[in-house]
Amino acid sequence: MDNINSNSRCLQGGIRTCGGCSEKILDRFLLLALDQYWHVNCLKCSCCSVRLGEVGTSCYAKGGMILCKTDYVKLYGSSGACAVCAKLIPATELVMKVLGKVYHLNCFNCTTCHNQLVAGDRFHVVNGRLFCENDDPRLLKQQLHATKQTLVATYLRRYLQILYVNGYPVKSS
Repeated sequence: MDNINSNSRCLQGGIRTCGGCSEKILDRFLLLALDQYWHVNCLKCSCCSVRLGEVGTSCYAKGGMILCKTDYVKLYGSSGACAVCAKLIPATELVMKVLGKVYHLNCFNCTTCHNQLVAGDRFHVVNGRLFCENDDPRLLKQQLHATKQTLVATYLRRYLQILYVNGYPVKSS
């Protein structure tokens, strides 16, 4: 992230060359970003072309592009790193993005079965972890709970059958 400084040409002590168009900056105001001076109209986001001096005091540079905060977050997430492996994601690489987190395609896998999830797959995110439709831990927990209840009910039925025969209590000796 780089700060954009708006300075009067007179305060800078001379005429500067624009980092965008390479022409002299004769305007009353100029911008200083990425260690270069810019015309106000030349410092633009590489994606949406918004003039960066008009949308805030910061800009982002990555992969040879100058970006506004909105486009930087869209392309790279808030950190610019994969949510699984934490390695930086090149600007030219395709990614998967879920809930504001960005993933390499190869890292976008089910936590349980490790199958790669692709566009169109149904999946769940639980506590920041990815699960395919078949391995949703909430469903597994429900199935385990149902299995435990069935085992307890079966045990109780058998136990009660031993205690009561034909409706009469059986005395233990």
